[in-house]
Order: sequence, then C-alpha cells, then structure tokens
Amino acid sequence: MSNDAAQPAPEAPQPDDIVDSTTPQVEEHLTISAAEFEALKREAGEWKERCMRSQAEFENVRKRLRKEADEAGTRAVARFVKPILTELDNLERAVLAATPEAFAEFAQGVTMIQTNLQAALRGAGIEQIACEGVFDPAVHEVLAEAENADVPKGTIVQVFRAGYKLKDQLVRAAQVVVAKPPTAG
Repeated sequence: MSNDAAQPAPEAPQPDDIVDSTTPQVEEHLTISAAEFEALKREAGEWKERCMRSQAEFENVRKRLRKEADEAGTRAVARFVKPILTELDNLERAVLAATPEAFAEFAQGVTMIQTNLQAALRGAGIEQIACEGVFDPAVHEVLAEAENADVPKGTIVQVFRAGYKLKDQLVRAAQVVVAKPPTAG
C-alpha cells in the first residue's frame, strides 16, 4: 500500500463536461435528421394524398361504369319491348271489337293472351303509364282535344294508345285525348 494510496485518484469527468463536449455533434446530427424526417414526412403525406385521390377516382369510375351498364341494359330492353307493345295494342283492339255473345271463346283466348303479355312485360320491369288526371308532356302525347265541360282543361278524357316505361326511361309515350272548354255559340 505504498504508492497507490499516496497518489490522488485521477479526476473523473463530470456529467456536464461529457454533455457539453458531445452536444454540438449530437445537435448537428439531430438537426439533419429532423430536416430529413420532415422531408420524408412531407413526401409520405403527398404519397398518401395521391393514393387517396386515386382510390376516390377509381370508385367514381367504377360507379359511373356500373350506371352506364345499367342504362345500356335498360335501353336494350326498351328496344326489345317496343314491337311487343304494338302487338299488345292490336290484341286490345281485337278484344274491344269482339262481342262476348258471338265470339265468347275468341274473346276469352285473346284476353288470356293480353293478360299473359302484360304479365311478361311486368316481369321484365315494364310498367304501363297511368293516364288518369292531368296531361303530363313527359309521358303523354296529345292526339286531339275534345270539348268537355265536366272536367278542367288539359284533363285526359280518352287513351288511344297506352304508354310504357322501364325504370325511369320512357319506352313509349301514351297517346291521349285531352279536354278543352266547349266553344260558345
């Protein structure tokens, strides 16, 4: 125990001295890292925004294509049904022209065909346009005006040909006769 005890122990570095000597190097490194972090954060935000915009655009395109496909299908069915509607009109006229006494079986058969055709049209989504009340230029076509004091002007008083629609698309306008006030005289 001779010399070791006589010499003073080397002075240990103080914590403040260690921090002070390394602080500039660490701060410089952190400053660069913080700037890089902000740049990367900004870039990540831009990519996220692009991704979200692309996803929204994809959804809009998908919805538009679905709607266009539905509309194309509706137009195709309308083109298919239009000639059938003419035959349905012919059957209706035949039923009205036949007297039940003379042509009971004929009228019954034609009525059955008419009923079946109407059911087939309903099954395909074709709806007959209502022709009661006031004329609607969106779904009715005026063939003539008839004097009538019993109902207001523009009221449908006779249906010449039924109209039909498929969903919201007009297949064929109803042809109607509307009331007009009687002429004085």
